[in-house]
Amino acid sequence: MKHQLRYTYLVVLLILAGACTLQPKNRQFSEGVAGIQGSYWMLLSLQGQDLEGVPDTHTAYIRFEEGNDEVKGFAGCNRLTGRYQLRNDSLQLTNLSTTRMSCPNIEQENFMMKILDQVDSYEIAGDVLTLFHNKSAVATFQAGYPPSLINSDK
Repeated sequence: MKHQLRYTYLVVLLILAGACTLQPKNRQFSEGVAGIQGSYWMLLSLQGQDLEGVPDTHTAYIRFEEGNDEVKGFAGCNRLTGRYQLRNDSLQLTNLSTTRMSCPNIEQENFMMKILDQVDSYEIAGDVLTLFHNKSAVATFQAGYPPSLINSDK
């Protein structure tokens, strides 16, 4: 009986410990994202090119602000701003601009801005956002948090 009680406590303890492993920030994305607004979308690829590990750049991201039509983000070296318009699954980005810091890999940033300017629709599958131009995927993002926000209070 004593052993059975100990095993019961051990099982309960393991279940509780397992439930605590997902931090609230990560729990939001474990079930997918409901919409394009309010999430930080971390850039994964541009026109099929995987961007992880590109030298001299930081993780690029975009964020479609809720309650207004502003898009904000980071293009790898410079901050970006602009406007967006949603209609069902169509998406148009306008008035895109960046700050003008000198960057070692500015070509990658310029390429990203050119692609974002051409976007006409989007699709969300789980925590992945795909942007399209003429029904062809041109950019892929994953919901998450920029490295600069991971350790800060939200």
